[in-house]
Amino acid sequence: MRWILSRSLACMLAIVTLTACDETAPEVPPSIRITQPDDSARITGDVLRILTETTSSCGCNARVEFYIDSRHTYTSYQPFYYFDWDIRGLEGEHVIRTRFVVRDTDEANDSIRVFLQR
Repeated sequence: MRWILSRSLACMLAIVTLTACDETAPEVPPSIRITQPDDSARITGDVLRILTETTSSCGCNARVEFYIDSRHTYTSYQPFYYFDWDIRGLEGEHVIRTRFVVRDTDEANDSIRVFLQR
């Protein structure tokens, strides 16, 4: 029983260590990339899932803001940042921009354009 408790504690400490900010580690500037949909994609359907990939030295106090045609539309606070955009009734060219903010001091941006079709 003691072995199970100590192993569980070790696992919890490892998780905390991996997700905490390490002030002694080299600083990695935040980056973000929209991985879905592709830039210039032609989209049909009712809902478009926008997926991102982010990197940073620290996951502390991070968020991804989603903008459609320069209007803030959604903010995600959970890793594996994504947004399900309801595109019913929309057509034409639209610009999707993401803003990855870490600790309210560092940020990165990415943008693509998509073409919505009925």
